[in-house]
Amino acid sequence: MRAEAVTYMCTLLIWKHRRPGHPVVIAANRDEFEGRPSSAPRQLVERPRVVGGRDEVAGGTWLAISEHGIVVALTNRRRAGKHDPTKRSRGQLVLELARRRTVSDIRAQLERIDSHAYNPFVLVVLDARDGVYAQTDRAGLTLGTITDGVHAVTNWEYDSVGEPKGRRALELANAFDIASGSDDELAARLHTLLGDHAAGEHGLDVGLCVHRPDEHFGTRSSAIIMLGQPGSPRQGYIPTRYYVVEGHPCTNPLKDVTALLREEDAMRARVES
Repeated sequence: MRAEAVTYMCTLLIWKHRRPGHPVVIAANRDEFEGRPSSAPRQLVERPRVVGGRDEVAGGTWLAISEHGIVVALTNRRRAGKHDPTKRSRGQLVLELARRRTVSDIRAQLERIDSHAYNPFVLVVLDARDGVYAQTDRAGLTLGTITDGVHAVTNWEYDSVGEPKGRRALELANAFDIASGSDDELAARLHTLLGDHAAGEHGLDVGLCVHRPDEHFGTRSSAIIMLGQPGSPRQGYIPTRYYVVEGHPCTNPLKDVTALLREEDAMRARVES
């Protein structure tokens, strides 16, 4: 499919091995034009089970979580090459990668793709143990390992501090207390963080929550993911948690949609609704 979104998720904060029981925590805002249709998180692929929001134009997604405990998320890149609407959908690439069983499988697939077939992007892939990022520009594709610690992705480079919003995102993530509180308490505090507003130089908005009504553009949704600790219940298994906001996080409620990750819970919710 050739139809392509102009903008995918624009702020992605990552804490890797910084919270007991949850090896990875992700908080993200998706910024997009108001007129582009999309759907709230749902099952995107049946086998393996993959869930996430859906772009109703190109049919892909900006963030996907699989039953194998893998998260794949993507932002586009600015000033890394001219946008070409005839190129392959980056959102479809997210779906293709989310079907793989391991992060190493996904890395091998990324090594084989024709990066020039897609408009420039930054992509991250994480499970409870491993992480990889990929970014493309005119020169091709660069792959790297997501190390333990705190990371931020906007529409520039991975962990970029060369522009105001990237610097602010990384500063906020580094200052945030990711380790304390229950899961629900943490989700509530991350919800507040994603509603951040701040003015930069020359009045430029560098906050995480984007409002540009004159351009009919802004933050359309948010996601908070806490990857679980793998293993059996006897071994101290902790489930993955998944929360979303539809609309600006500064004015809209946080919803726990963890049931989407488990087929039996999702089926029960449909029956009871």
